[in-house]
Amino acid sequence: MLNLSLRSILDTCKLTGPNFLDWERNVRLVLRQENIEYVLDTPIPKIPDANSPEFATFDLTAREKRVTDAKPVQCVMLAAMSMELQRQHDRMSAFEMLEHLKSLFDSESQTLEYELLTDIFKCRLQEGGNVSEHVLKMIGLIERVATTGIKFEDRVSAAIILYSLPSSFTNFIVNYNLNKTKATMPELHNMLKSYEASTSKGKTVLMVSSNAKSRSKNKNKQRKKGKVGPTPTALKPKGGGH
Repeated sequence: MLNLSLRSILDTCKLTGPNFLDWERNVRLVLRQENIEYVLDTPIPKIPDANSPEFATFDLTAREKRVTDAKPVQCVMLAAMSMELQRQHDRMSAFEMLEHLKSLFDSESQTLEYELLTDIFKCRLQEGGNVSEHVLKMIGLIERVATTGIKFEDRVSAAIILYSLPSSFTNFIVNYNLNKTKATMPELHNMLKSYEASTSKGKTVLMVSSNAKSRSKNKNKQRKKGKVGPTPTALKPKGGGH
């Protein structure tokens, strides 16, 4: 039985057309929890002719399992569509349904791909900004564009994220590349957080030291100003006065 708490996400995101990629991601999430996501990716195989060589090695049990698993998948998909889309797809298998939907909304997918890629390459961290929030935003964009079929390797994702950083991270980037470091996006996120924390601490120590020196100089100046030389005594006139 499908998990009801996961199933509820489809109730709030019914397929209307432009939201196809988000809808597909939610459908896959629900089906993955039940270990039946595979039904979406390959068609149900046809049974070979009993007299053919293929029939001897054909796995009838596996096919029957696929047929059984495909029924709830079909129902979940149809229930999460608008009424008009239900009428168009109610006689299709789950695999056929998804392929047909992809063909219908391919133009919307291309538009979304373009918008997401534009957002990724325009995204820049400003000096003084929070690197953790920035990298998490970048990871979200990269993972979202992956749902459109564009999947970056870890090294490419890392390069995109590093490219988006300001000059204050130059030392980190140089060391990362010189050491030929390999990191997943979450690992890179943690490395950048640690680097930011260490450099911020160094700046704080430097600032405190600078302020202390400044206060010391001011005190010395005040001491010098406070020292008053001896008052010259009035010269007494020689001889007696009248």
